[in-house]
Amino acid sequence: MEPDLDIRLLRAFVTVSETGTVSRAADRLARTQAAVSMQLQRLEAEVGAQLLRRSPRGVSLTEAGEILLAYARKTIALGEDARRQIAGRKLVGRVRLGIVEDLAITRLPSIIADFRRRNPLVEIDLTSASSAELSRALLDGRCDVVMADPARFAKAPKAHLSRQLVWCASRMLELDPQSELPLIMFDGSCSWQDRMLASLAGAGIGWRIGGRASTFAALIAALRAGLGVGLLLGEGVPADCENVQGSYGLPSAPTADFGVFLADNPSLLVAELATFLEAGFEF
Repeated sequence: MEPDLDIRLLRAFVTVSETGTVSRAADRLARTQAAVSMQLQRLEAEVGAQLLRRSPRGVSLTEAGEILLAYARKTIALGEDARRQIAGRKLVGRVRLGIVEDLAITRLPSIIADFRRRNPLVEIDLTSASSAELSRALLDGRCDVVMADPARFAKAPKAHLSRQLVWCASRMLELDPQSELPLIMFDGSCSWQDRMLASLAGAGIGWRIGGRASTFAALIAALRAGLGVGLLLGEGVPADCENVQGSYGLPSAPTADFGVFLADNPSLLVAELATFLEAGFEF
């Protein structure tokens, strides 16, 4: 039988992946660089795979490292939850969570539900707004935790998440291959939209505005109505729409970046929710 992975090795691995260097991880863990490096070597030996790529600028995760990181965070979180429950130290209070609309159609609702099952004495206030508005809400003290586009924040996120976007359109949409591609566009600034237009320009694809949307709900409605092609997270493609990646000469869709941001001097409750959200989205 294979031995269980040592939680101390997993904690060292997670800390190195979060800080980006062994030296910063060693400072956070109050250990020497040599000790942390040895822990990483032991962990790689136990799993039988290289987990990190080393370079003068720091470390990055290999494919195996990406897989293990999600499980390592979950294992650490479960252990901390067990200790807290045994000690009778239940999380109690109210936390204000801000998200961009796009995340409402992902696994986020089930993650929040799971957190509430584990912590029934916690109240969660949920706010949905644009990334720019959520950045101001965090700065003004109206939100405790925010998940939004990192490009709209001056501070660094506690965690960074990336998700692949997909080109999608109504199943009823019929396009003339000789005409410009109709696009569903968001009003206002949107980093995903900027990347979308850059990728189309790079592929030499002409486009026109098929419809404008001021909210995420309006974007979905415009797509379902067949007004044009747009970008969505794969989890959010409506049943009457389809992934059209590879059609109409479309280039690869860009990725969507999200950051988990915390207010200054976060409480234990706020920090626990942020860690739980981060671990939940890693799977």
